Amino acid sequence: MNSPGTTTLSENLGTVESKDRLVVLQAYVKDEWDRAYKLHRDGGSGLDVVRTVTDSADNLIHALFEEARGAHPRTLRSGYAIIALGGYGRGQLNPKSDIDLLFLFDKVQKSDPITRSVLHTLWDLRFEVGYSTRTISDCVQAGEEDFESLTAMLENRFLAGDRALHNHFRSTMVARFTGRRARAFVRQKIAERVVRTNESSVQLQEPNIKENPGGLRDAHSAGWILTAKRNRVAPHGFLEEHLLSKRAHATYAEALSNVLRIRNELHFHTGKKHDILEHDLQPIIAHGLGYTDNDQEMGVEQFMRDYYSHARTIHQLTDLVCEKLSTPSIANLALDLIVRRPLDDGAILSHTQIQLPKRRRKFFDQDPHRLLSLFLDAQRFGARINHTAQQAIRDNLHLIDDELRASPKAAKIFLEILRFPSDVAITLRRMHDLGVLGAYIPEFDSLTCLVQYNLYHIYSADEHTLVTIRNLEDLGLGASLPSDLRPFKRLYDDLARRELLYLALLMHDVGKARRGKDHSVEGENMTRTFLERIGLPTKWVESVAFLVRQHLSMSHISQRRDLGDEEMIQEFAKQFRTGEDLRMLCLLTYADLSGVTNTAWSAWKGQLLWELFIKTFQVVSGSDQEEQDLAIPQVIGELEDRIPKDTVEAHLRSLPIRYAQTVRGNEVATHLELIGRLDKASVSVDFSDSEAFSEVTICTRDLPYRLSQICGVLATNGLNIFRAQAYTRRDGIVIDTFQVTSPDESVGEDRRKIVEAQLRKVLDGSTEIRELIEKHQARWSRKQRTARVVSTEIRIDNDISDQYTVIDIFALDEVGLLYRITEALSDLNLDISTARIGTQADRAIDAFYVAHKDSGKIEDPSELDEIRSKLLEKLADT
Repeated sequence: MNSPGTTTLSENLGTVESKDRLVVLQAYVKDEWDRAYKLHRDGGSGLDVVRTVTDSADNLIHALFEEARGAHPRTLRSGYAIIALGGYGRGQLNPKSDIDLLFLFDKVQKSDPITRSVLHTLWDLRFEVGYSTRTISDCVQAGEEDFESLTAMLENRFLAGDRALHNHFRSTMVARFTGRRARAFVRQKIAERVVRTNESSVQLQEPNIKENPGGLRDAHSAGWILTAKRNRVAPHGFLEEHLLSKRAHATYAEALSNVLRIRNELHFHTGKKHDILEHDLQPIIAHGLGYTDNDQEMGVEQFMRDYYSHARTIHQLTDLVCEKLSTPSIANLALDLIVRRPLDDGAILSHTQIQLPKRRRKFFDQDPHRLLSLFLDAQRFGARINHTAQQAIRDNLHLIDDELRASPKAAKIFLEILRFPSDVAITLRRMHDLGVLGAYIPEFDSLTCLVQYNLYHIYSADEHTLVTIRNLEDLGLGASLPSDLRPFKRLYDDLARRELLYLALLMHDVGKARRGKDHSVEGENMTRTFLERIGLPTKWVESVAFLVRQHLSMSHISQRRDLGDEEMIQEFAKQFRTGEDLRMLCLLTYADLSGVTNTAWSAWKGQLLWELFIKTFQVVSGSDQEEQDLAIPQVIGELEDRIPKDTVEAHLRSLPIRYAQTVRGNEVATHLELIGRLDKASVSVDFSDSEAFSEVTICTRDLPYRLSQICGVLATNGLNIFRAQAYTRRDGIVIDTFQVTSPDESVGEDRRKIVEAQLRKVLDGSTEIRELIEKHQARWSRKQRTARVVSTEIRIDNDISDQYTVIDIFALDEVGLLYRITEALSDLNLDISTARIGTQADRAIDAFYVAHKDSGKIEDPSELDEIRSKLLEKLADT
């Protein structure tokens, strides 16, 4: 422990005056920080930097111990040692990690000036210190009572004092940590890993590089289990105990060092212990680690792809180590020996495991199809492929060549996996984890760890794909589902060839690997290549390729188009050859949306998607159901016992025909009641709640900026508008219906009263909407994340609708956006018939159906340019 750094620091402390002592120590800490930082910036590995930081801390603590011992020479009459624990004990101290210390005594001490001196100085130097003062018997008791304490003490390292006492501590802990106690510890650590894996994912958008699967905690867990089982220290113990091959061990060590390097960069950049790669931090960390943009990927996307690759390596190899170290029950061991069955492909089913035969050296060389069939075996028998077979699969991936990829036998095995009634998702995941899926389908392999740097996609592309397949399978297996999913389950249950839908999901995003191109079109081409290679019949190739090409269309139309536009529905329906293709596309849309983020799928989006499916299916199947056409006579008939026929008919004929086609009788009755209230008020409001959203219906008299004012009031009250419908009668009365969501799930009575009162004040002119907006702006800005660059895009289309010009707006989603858009459209004297409001994370995707009051669609090119310019100007004015 007498390194040059220690000697110099100890000598300085021995000669410096007390008033200058802290300055000397602070200078040492700064110099050591700068040294570690320079090593890091010069490209030092993660392991090299943490060892440097560890050595610096060791030198400091040893010097403080020597100083304190010199100041209190009579204190150490009994054994005393300072011991590093946890990550520090492992010798892997990141720049801002806590320093965990054990002050160990051979006898109980009431007061100890040396410990006090060391601790107080470390605190004065702004170190975060976790510590305990114990005797060896205290340590034994703590370890027996608390596995967390035991875990920390398993990783211990001598720092200063009595080395013999430390050796006695180590031998005592090892001796007590055997048998039943060790087995219980191993079971708990494996259970903790299972919980982490079930609750999170390796490839999350904002990973915790310490706690998430594939993070440092995974590697630590394997090391603790190794120590408990065989009294070895990771990671070298993995090699010494033949838990990993030399190649796998080298890969593991490299991945671990790279994750440590990322953690070092996080600590250096933030100046504190920080383990989460937040979205905003990722480009900064990527830049700090030397990543730059290229023609194909942003630097941050390359960085996250590399991180996910390292995390997958750590997670998968930790799984392998833990499986080898786990102790099966005696009953399972007996069953594995007794229940042994040879399978058709030569593998052995041993109770719960798929094993290779004893003579297995050329097992895969003799028939490379076994690299696929083992997964089908595991799926059929609800078994797992044991660790020896897993390692053999990894070592023989080179056998999956072009000949095997085009083999009818391989295709038959793969399609059987997709057709099996259960465990499709987990089987594909196992194939992906072991490299088989990407080797067999190179088009899919291009998605591995592929990152799209936006807030909308919380998973990498490959993980998203596997999640969509799991969601679809869960839908089919679900016994008790939320009401919004039950119609989709019926569709799934009625499918004739589910394997085609699984193929479409597997391939739906492969085109994203070809950056800068339409990924749906590219994906269709890549899908055809794959399906033709495996010899799928032409009609099935056409169905799957169609699904890949159209995989965004139903979410796009259901969320951004007027579903009351019959011409649009008719045009959309022309694409479908069969009702089966429509069913599969609807289910693919559900699975895709539900696999993007926790909020991308919601009950109201489910309602929109189902509405589009029903209306399109009626056209495709040639049916003429009641839902398709709500004409005037039908509405009159629904209300004949409640409202005079003349009143209803006059109301309906004063509105566009689409109103009668899209509203039901009870809604018309509500509208007429609200209109009746306008004799005594400037505005009347109705609220209603459904399972998915709240609906706000507002009646008032048409004046410029009415819709903009209403949007502003709703926004200031925290109501998120996702759908708006506006109708204007010939007498100037407007009926605006908004479907909204709220953080409180429903709009309570108190807030309803506030909304109505504010609407009345704004619409009668006693309050300016801008005052309300400005009043709430500060509160909104506190809730918003760091501003990002999201490009604003305006698309104007006159072909979608016969009656209206459709304006699609893509912009940064922020409070007041809809207010500014509708204000701009009012500035241009445009009537808004329908608004479809949507978001993708931090991006707003809104569509407006607009027209002139008298002349209909806007078709003059100069006027269209003016609309685009005005909107861009308004949206830039934040």
